[in-house]
Parts: sequence; C-alpha cells; structure tokens
Amino acid sequence: MSEETRVEDATSAQAAARRHLEALYGVNRILNVTFSRAWYATGSKRDVWEVEGDVTLKKGLFSKEVKHFKFQIDPESGRVIAFEG
Repeated sequence: MSEETRVEDATSAQAAARRHLEALYGVNRILNVTFSRAWYATGSKRDVWEVEGDVTLKKGLFSKEVKHFKFQIDPESGRVIAFEG
C-alpha cells in the first residue's frame, strides 16, 4: 500500500482494507467485498481499527472462492499492521 492516509472512521478503515485486498489479490480477481464489522480497539501498546469481512475472488473461468479476512489497521498511517485470512 503506497499511499498513507489517516483513518478517522469505520468507512476509512474499510477503504484501507479494500486497498490492501486489491494489492494482495489484484483488482481483476476481486468480485465482491462484504464488511461484517469495523470497530476501534484501544490497547496498551497501540490503538487500531479492526475490520472483518469476506472477499469473493474469481478462481477460474466459472468458479469463485470466498475468503474470510480480519485486518488491524493503524489509525495514524492507514497501513495494515496485522491480518488473518
């Protein structure tokens, strides 16, 4: 992710997660991104935005694959610092 932007709300966190998914899988492979939860979590070392959802990917000519993801996004830079999925 080349551009860094401050994340101030859940919509910005979802946009940062979408940019990371596009960089990870490619724009042409992503069919749909569905966000199920986005929340701000405070921690002893660092505060983060946590974004959770499902991404539907093209897997060939006729098949598709659904993957679940969970990202932790730094609110200062907008960069993904940890992820599952």
